[in-house]
Amino acid sequence: MMYLIDRYFLKKPGLRRFITRLLEGDRDCVINLFGGSMVVHSVKEHGYLRSSRIANSSALLRDELPVMFNLAAVLGEGDTFLDIGANIGVFSITFSRFQELFSNFKIYAFEANPDTFKRLERNSVNKSIECVHAAISDHDGVLDFTPGAVSHVFTTLDNASVYSLSSKVVSVPCRRLDSFDIVGDSLVLKIDVEGQEMNVLKGASSLFEAGRVKAVFVDGYKDAAVEDFLRYYGFKFLDGVSLVSNVGGSLRILAMGNLR
Repeated sequence: MMYLIDRYFLKKPGLRRFITRLLEGDRDCVINLFGGSMVVHSVKEHGYLRSSRIANSSALLRDELPVMFNLAAVLGEGDTFLDIGANIGVFSITFSRFQELFSNFKIYAFEANPDTFKRLERNSVNKSIECVHAAISDHDGVLDFTPGAVSHVFTTLDNASVYSLSSKVVSVPCRRLDSFDIVGDSLVLKIDVEGQEMNVLKGASSLFEAGRVKAVFVDGYKDAAVEDFLRYYGFKFLDGVSLVSNVGGSLRILAMGNLR
């Protein structure tokens, strides 16, 4: 099929342009791609137009990929990346490549879901990632979780929603983040914990007090206290996808310390 498309469509530029014009018109249009807005021509840049539609139909491409770009720009030599709510390790696995660029770059990946954690471990084989099966919270103990239809909808009973399989309960050990022996004094936190955001921050208070946290990305939160906590420690907010400066209220915030 790809051979036929290549031979009878892609290598027939006149026909290709004619059909594309019939389908899309002959116009400039605005698209959003990788968190940025740009103008393309519906025929001459049709590939970008198609790509924007694909990206906007996928949460991974629309929301997480731009954040990954932005966090990559924050990371550097001597940093430690803490992937809290790592799932299968998309962020951690991607960023592990940077260990070829930065000799002293470390990664910790925390995942509460025991089933998902197995895949995180498998994905991290032969990579310098420290995987930890634990829920990160504001105390050491045990938390009861309920799963959903997909692995990232795994949340505590208190945060269960219509997306949860509330009839199932999974008990998971929980710990404060600052109870771990985290290496490094320039920490970048990615927090994606389905409603537990404030508890994660409280459990990392000693790290904030010591001035060890460089940046925090929070992927959704429902408690305005998240913003108050970060402001207290002098963090300034950017939109996690677009990097537009804001005063909070965005569902995805990249909080930066010592922002110039």
